[in-house]
Amino acid sequence: MLSEEMSSLVPPGLQGKSDILFGNLHELYTFHNDIFLKDLENCISTTELVALCFVQRRDTFFRLYSYYCQNIPRSERLRETLVDTHLFLQECQKKLGHKLPLAAYLLKPVQRITKYQLLLKDLLKFSDTGTCSRELQKALDCMLVVLKCVNDSMHQIAITGFPADLSQQGELLMQDSFQVWTESKKDLRLRLKTQNRHIFLYQKAMLFCKQGSKTGHNKSTYQFKHWLQMSQIGLTESVRGDSRRFEVWLQGRQEVHTIQAGTIEIKNKWVAEIKKVLLNQLEELKGEKIKQYGLNHKPLRHMTSWDVPQAVHGTPNRIVSCDQQAQLQSNGLAAAGMVGLAQDVVTRISNLNDDSLLNATGISSSSSEHDNQESNAWSSDYSNSEDEFTTVEDSVVPGHKFVSLADYCAMGNSEVSMKEAEVVELLKVGCAGWWFVKVISTGLEGWAPAAYLEAVSRKNSRLRNARSQDRLNEH
Repeated sequence: MLSEEMSSLVPPGLQGKSDILFGNLHELYTFHNDIFLKDLENCISTTELVALCFVQRRDTFFRLYSYYCQNIPRSERLRETLVDTHLFLQECQKKLGHKLPLAAYLLKPVQRITKYQLLLKDLLKFSDTGTCSRELQKALDCMLVVLKCVNDSMHQIAITGFPADLSQQGELLMQDSFQVWTESKKDLRLRLKTQNRHIFLYQKAMLFCKQGSKTGHNKSTYQFKHWLQMSQIGLTESVRGDSRRFEVWLQGRQEVHTIQAGTIEIKNKWVAEIKKVLLNQLEELKGEKIKQYGLNHKPLRHMTSWDVPQAVHGTPNRIVSCDQQAQLQSNGLAAAGMVGLAQDVVTRISNLNDDSLLNATGISSSSSEHDNQESNAWSSDYSNSEDEFTTVEDSVVPGHKFVSLADYCAMGNSEVSMKEAEVVELLKVGCAGWWFVKVISTGLEGWAPAAYLEAVSRKNSRLRNARSQDRLNEH
């Protein structure tokens, strides 16, 4: 809580918005301090029981950290849009004697999850007994799920240009980079183009984005290009020609997206998740319409695509399909590899030439832009942002030196860990708060939060001023 002295200084734009600025940070603190810490203290002598603490609190971890991550974009927008907020937060930092700005402290919950899974990996590595190892693996799996939530949330912060509300699209289930070929009956030229897309899969929508960079400070973003509503798509699990490919399509294959993953494992995970979403929609549509469907229609059929000899510039050919007997029973209604669902009606799938494959009205999208041939490589650059509030100064240019204000533990392979007082060289300014740096002492390169860094010249100047003030106080 703020003191009366500080309360009077709160900018009007921040008043009553602590829940947006901090999210559920207080609830996270209460959980760790009053509950989870006591759990660990009671079990500290037995590794198996320590693992059990994480498993038993799994739902709480997921609920608390999911909410915290989902609030990150709101907190960031609030801090970015209010100019007087920056000055107020700087004054708070000065009065409290904190060496890091608020943005850095808001990263602490994210770092905690990273450290938990690293500690559990170490425990698992040095564990011998079978039962203990199994419990530790369960605990590690729990923390990895929470960590995935954190990473996914940080990626979606960087999506720009989406015309609807992301929060209305349901939970973010998966996100990854793919090669995509789009075939449209409205624009036959689209089939000639190979596009690199970063796809975000939500419960209610699939977003196709392009990684791009803005002018100015070269801030990487995910530029929205296209989206499909999950209630209007069909899925083809296998595309002849490459085992890493699958298709999503809509309304009589008026529009078909052939998607190629980097590995067969990634492809299988996406197909399974998309199928799960579609089958969940099927469950929701139970009732009279499903009963009517069962009386009047044949079961859904598995569809496998193959290429016909009509290659253009090495891109995949137009797809034709055949039936392949394969069914999954779902409460008496068969469903399988290719599943097509309209918004409130399940329709029969038996022939791809039937324009009534999906009884949907079509895709709702504000973007019909499709790029020409794009770069083949997807960067692993972080384009997310746990934004800092310091304005970009003239010194924030590649090649300049910065010092780490505190220890930072990398969250993934694309990041770099730093020790307090370690000097780094700025190589690239990323999206609003993430910089690509090289640690001078080790030569390691990676992304680091700018909130943890301060220009060497500014740091030295501040230290000189502090020493001068100390001398004056002595006299």
